[in-house]
Amino acid sequence: MGSNEDIMHDFVRKELKRLYPSVDGWQIKSVPKTGAGSGFAISRRLLGRFEGAFVLVNFDRTVTRDAVLALKDLATKAPLPGVTNPRLILMTPQGTEATGIPPEIEVLPMQSFGYEGKELVWLKKRAQVSTRVPPKTA
Repeated sequence: MGSNEDIMHDFVRKELKRLYPSVDGWQIKSVPKTGAGSGFAISRRLLGRFEGAFVLVNFDRTVTRDAVLALKDLATKAPLPGVTNPRLILMTPQGTEATGIPPEIEVLPMQSFGYEGKELVWLKKRAQVSTRVPPKTA
């Protein structure tokens, strides 16, 4: 039997698969858990060019400096073969306070989870889910 955290990360993986589909050549791999949350390495080869990103999943209400450092550390410890300049993405629930994030880090709001006040909630109703945000291409 899995924990709540495992189930939450399953929803995150489904969101990533929607944004980075395998039919477009994207490969999504889990990377070892860091102190700030779980992470993923996303990559593909398109027209002889490699592109990729590191995604750190953070369910905290406020993005801390530790999460930013963990994402950067993740990118240095597990480089993507062939990718010279991977994107750094911090995936957070909707309504997360993410001020002071360096410009090289993108913040991607989750479609499945959000904060209502100080409480993390599962956004299961279509009316609660905002429109899909497509990924940026390099």
